[in-house]
Amino acid sequence: MSIECDDNEIKKDKELGIYGIDSGHAWLNSQPSHGNISHLPPAMRQFRNVAGKPAILALSAFSCGACFLGVVNVGLISVDLLPTVAPPAFFYSGFCMIMAGALAFLNNDNFTGLTSSSYGAFYLSFGAYMVFNSEKFFGGQILAPVELQKGIGVMLFGFIIFNTYCFIASFMLTLGLMLQFLFIELSLILSMANMYGKISSVPGGVFSILLAATGWYNAATMLFEDMFGRNVLFNPLMIHVFEWIRKRRQISH
Repeated sequence: MSIECDDNEIKKDKELGIYGIDSGHAWLNSQPSHGNISHLPPAMRQFRNVAGKPAILALSAFSCGACFLGVVNVGLISVDLLPTVAPPAFFYSGFCMIMAGALAFLNNDNFTGLTSSSYGAFYLSFGAYMVFNSEKFFGGQILAPVELQKGIGVMLFGFIIFNTYCFIASFMLTLGLMLQFLFIELSLILSMANMYGKISSVPGGVFSILLAATGWYNAATMLFEDMFGRNVLFNPLMIHVFEWIRKRRQISH
């Protein structure tokens, strides 16, 4: 079923800056719809392009912090350098993501606003853990590594719950974003297991690096589309992926 817009409605939407009539959603990297926006989720059909594409900034900032943590967890650099993640966690992965989330809400882009703001707060919280512990804010003493890890583990559990329903929602977005939220989910679960001493830090670190690479790819997809005016990198909508799978099954039968 398609949604048809007459000329006056399309002109009005362009004046208001509504996205989805003549270009893709900030998270989607979709082809111009030329009046047919039925391929977009209902909540995204009134997307307003009044604040650019903050998702590009959010994905880039998120990936930087995830890569740093992943490199430490897999042992490529010394764990003694972990406190150095606090400054970029505050100013790039934290502050910039919250700013991008606020801009996304102005665009009526609730998915980007929610995920960007939440993971910006995640990085700010992680940086605060490092600073507060080193400055003896926890009862005037430095917590033992085991106690600190258990506290971080509780925080990770909360974000596992949050990321689970974001992962489900990502099935209405692109293949790249669906994979990124899958890698986030696995990274959070494995990292929490590490915080409670069940496994080493390496598995969670591997998926942190994978999600960082996927996030940078998604950001590059959107940036290149803006700069070159067309899709440059492969990143199809999940509904198109499902349609392709369905057709392949029909052919095989």
